[in-house]
Amino acid sequence: MPPPSLLTAVRRSLFGPRSLRSQGINIENVKPVYDRGSLPWWTRWTYFLVAADLITVTTMCELSWNHWTIWEELPSETPENVSSSLETKDPSQASGHYVLRPWWQRGFFALTTFTTGIVLGAILLGGRSRIVRRMFIVPSATSASSSSSTTKSGTAVPGRQVVIQSALHTKNQGVVFPLKRTRLVQSPLKTEMMVGIKDGRGHYSLGLEGAEVNGTKASLWDVRKALFTEWYGEKKGQQMFLNSSKVKGA
Repeated sequence: MPPPSLLTAVRRSLFGPRSLRSQGINIENVKPVYDRGSLPWWTRWTYFLVAADLITVTTMCELSWNHWTIWEELPSETPENVSSSLETKDPSQASGHYVLRPWWQRGFFALTTFTTGIVLGAILLGGRSRIVRRMFIVPSATSASSSSSTTKSGTAVPGRQVVIQSALHTKNQGVVFPLKRTRLVQSPLKTEMMVGIKDGRGHYSLGLEGAEVNGTKASLWDVRKALFTEWYGEKKGQQMFLNSSKVKGA
């Protein structure tokens, strides 16, 4: 299951994302592995920003198509009954009036404005769907009773699934991936990590500052360490965490 594209994010914003129950997942009484706490301010105002964007774009398109004019001078010899009804820029100058610009100029500007506005709205909605609010790691339906769910191995634990709830989702919604198809990715920011999807596009953002891991708030160092351990098991997770810390200079 690839991560949602911008168009998919827009569709889910309009028609709603899939419920976890429809995907065979139950997270009742399950403690989240990761809880971001407060979300970035713009994720709480996304719909307002998108609405303002659409209103602005619509207004600019209407103004450019119906009211974008250019001054056109009239010939010096103009019938009196015509020239008297036309506006002039200045009595001392040649008479003339404002006319609409050619349709291709108005159309090009309106189309460019409309496209820019739609892309900006899609980016806002798509970006909101990539900000992780809460994350769970649960056994898959076929391995819920299997002992393979232990995290003491040195590799990613088979049979487990990652449930990601972004700013787009309610408590009963989310996206689900097999744990073995995901990976932790370093971010250029020390206060962020990312979840990548193998053979997929884009990443999900994990804000580390003020986040809780397994119900406990911790430092940036401890949050990253706990996530690596949860993802890859204790032995491999510790090694990958130390290697990443050398790169990050944490």
